[in-house]
Amino acid sequence: MITNWIYVCLSTASFSLAVNGELEGFFSSSRGLRQGCSLSPYLYVIVNNVLSCILNKAAQMGRFGYQPRCKNMGLTHLSFVDDILVFTDGVACKFSSGYNVSA
Repeated sequence: MITNWIYVCLSTASFSLAVNGELEGFFSSSRGLRQGCSLSPYLYVIVNNVLSCILNKAAQMGRFGYQPRCKNMGLTHLSFVDDILVFTDGVACKFSSGYNVSA
């Protein structure tokens, strides 16, 4: 339900240009979020939480190799304001696109 709400908010936005102080027509966005969109921080937090769950679950299942210095702490990643650092042993790991993230 919430994904449909987000999709509607993003896909139904329309824009207009002001030419000589008068609005001229409307057009729709073709892709991406509008600059300064108030949904951006919330979408980042949602996606970051999902990625965090995926990394933690992969580590528990042995699909994700810990960086040697982080293994004792069980540290797979750190998230900051709009960045994420992933600590791994450098061996490629595979995640399926339909990964189940239920906690």
